[in-house]
Parts: sequence; structure tokens; C-alpha cells
Amino acid sequence: MNINLVLTLFAGMIILLSVFSTVLQRISLPGPLVALGCGVVLGPYALDVLRIEDLGVPASILLEQASRITLAIGLAGVALRLPHGYWGRSLRWLGVIIGLGMVGMLLVATGVLWAGLQVPLLTALLVAAIITPNDPVVTTPIVTGSQAEAKVSQKVRHNLSAESGLNDGLGYLFVLLPVLLLTRPSGVWGEFAVVVLWEVLGAAIFGAVLGFLLGRLFVIAKRKQWMEQSSYLGFVIPFGLFALGAAKLIGTDGVLAVFVAAAVFGQVIPQRDEDEEDKVDDAVNRIVLLPVFVLLGMALPFDEWGELGWQALLTLIGAVFARRLLTLWALRPLLRPIHSRSETFFLSWFGPIGVSALFYATLAERLTGREDVFVYATFAIAASVVIHGLSTAPLSSWLHGRSLNPAEGQPRDGWSAA
Repeated sequence: MNINLVLTLFAGMIILLSVFSTVLQRISLPGPLVALGCGVVLGPYALDVLRIEDLGVPASILLEQASRITLAIGLAGVALRLPHGYWGRSLRWLGVIIGLGMVGMLLVATGVLWAGLQVPLLTALLVAAIITPNDPVVTTPIVTGSQAEAKVSQKVRHNLSAESGLNDGLGYLFVLLPVLLLTRPSGVWGEFAVVVLWEVLGAAIFGAVLGFLLGRLFVIAKRKQWMEQSSYLGFVIPFGLFALGAAKLIGTDGVLAVFVAAAVFGQVIPQRDEDEEDKVDDAVNRIVLLPVFVLLGMALPFDEWGELGWQALLTLIGAVFARRLLTLWALRPLLRPIHSRSETFFLSWFGPIGVSALFYATLAERLTGREDVFVYATFAIAASVVIHGLSTAPLSSWLHGRSLNPAEGQPRDGWSAA
């Protein structure tokens, strides 16, 4: 491996994305889409400058660990983005979109995939579980940046961010059920109970305790002037990695633990610290989170996609979009007090998948040995990154226009969701 070539290519991409970030936002070319495209161009199907095999680590292991680490850092940034008091004000939204929404999206996606792919039900269920959660990294350009802040209401941005963080952590539960049914069907319910009670609930408890303790440490350090700066910029990356590693060391779901820990931490530290570092997420996103999309672009299995046929490819795209559109509009009566019709459409369209789906796809492939699951999932990810990316700017402008229209009825109580 030529490390200088890797450094030049990856760092050069980040420089270009930083220089032209505003321009790219305006023309609806967000960072994940550009990074994915760079990976494809650099990879074996275009210039063949760099292959993922050249990096010295088996592709499946590299993608799983890179997506796992990226997801942890992304989730920490998402949780720290939410203001004080958000969780108490948003109980209705979270209860509906997580408690009912995830199950609804899983069932819709499973049905579409089972009917369209002509695969066994458990295979359809596994792929559906992988693509059910929103991705916090692909969601970031939709909810952050100057264009998003100017055109998308704070309520929509916060609700989409919180959902993408929570359902990514809980996605582990959804993925493990079909994995266990495929690999150990005889003792599945006993093992699944362990997953629920320890790996999921244990992760939530561990994350809450860790986030509170680190939050109190941060507050004390500031009050006693142990810290040289008031920023929590230096906390974002090590916080996510520490929570991820510690949670896995005790055998719990590291992804969920990271989000819960960061969410509690964000509520413990003073609000003014969150305001001072309002732009840190954008910097972290460019430097740390985007390279995984370059890796994915180099690893995309174009040959295997071609063998699937157009009907299978359309089915995968249909599952990505139908799962969310149908579910949110079915839940519209419960969402009416929270979001207007236009906001509901915006939220029902933007259910992008990306790093979390890549992590769960590589995890499922390793646990089951099913390479077809990886092929299905990567096409769904690529389609989502492209379609959701290209539609970010026009739909954000549309939502802004609708919010200025007096005829567009607004919810009676957008924030009081309890």
C-alpha cells in the first residue's frame, strides 16, 4: 500500500469539499454523495487508481470497522446537536416514530423485498432490518449547514436528527433477530432475550451512566478551570470512540450506548457550550465521516448488481422509499399535532440509509455468511445516497416555500409532543 497516495487522495477530497461546501449544498451535491462518487472514480470500475484490497485489510473487515467507528462519531455529533429539554418536549414524536414507525417500516420493507426479490422470507426480513433505520451521517447535510438552517425548521431538523440516532442504535435488535433465526433457529428466543435484556437495555443504562458521569466531569473541569478552553470540540471524537469501545468490552450494543451517552452528556453540560460549538458537527463530518463513503465507493459490487436484473434493483429502491412514505402517512393521525402536511411529506421522503446500513450489512454477512445480503444492501445504500442527496436542496426549498404560505396549516403544538 502506498500510504502517500492514500493520504493525498483522501485529504485532497476533504480540502475540495471544504472549499466548495456552500456551492455543493446549493446544487444539491452533499458530502456523502460526492465522497461516494470519488470512491467509484478512484476504484476498479473507473480510473483504477486505488482498490480497497490495496489498503492491506480484508474488505469486509475494513468496511465493518470503518463504518462502526464512523457511526459512533456521527451519533455523538447528532446527540450533542440537540438542545436542552428536547427529549421531554418530544415524547410524542419519539414514541410514534420509534415505537410504531420502526416496526411499520420493517414490515413494509420486508413485504416489498419478499414480493419483488423472490427470496426466502428470512432473507427479506434481514435486508429490511438493515435498511430500516435512518442514517445520521447521510442525514447530516439535510439538517445542518447554512442552507438547511435557512430553509428547514428547527423542529424538523431536531426530530429527524433524534430519530436517526435512536433508530440506528435499536437497529441492532432488528438485525439480530433474523440473523439468529438463520443461524441458530433452535435456541433463537433464549438468545434473543439475552440480546434485549443485556445488549440493548444494558447498553442504554451503561450509556446513560457514562454520559452523566462525563458530563459532570466536564462541568467540574470548567468550573475549576482545569481546561484550557471552554469548547467541547475535543470531546466529540474521543467521546464517541470511548463509549463505543467500553460498551463492546462489556458485551453490549456499542452503537446504542454511544448515542445514549452523548444525549445525556449534551443535557448535563451548559446550554451555552452547545451554542458556542454549533458548527463543530460540520467540521467533524468532513474530516472523519466522509472517508467511509470513499471506501464504499471503491467496494461497490457492480458486477453482482448487474446479475440481479432490473426488477430486483427497482425493488430495492422501492423498499427504501416505500418503507418510510407508507409508514409515516399511515401514522399521520398521530403526527398531526406535531407536523404539518408539508413537514410530514419532507420527513417521509428523507429516510436516507448509509453508514449504519453498511455496518449492519457487513455484520450480517459475517455472522451468516450470506454475501447476497451485502449485495442487496450496498445497492440500496448507493441508491439512497444518490437520490436523497440530489433531492436535498430542491425539497428543502419547497418546504421553505410551503412554510411561508399562510394556507399551509401548521400544527397546533409543534414542540409540545408529550
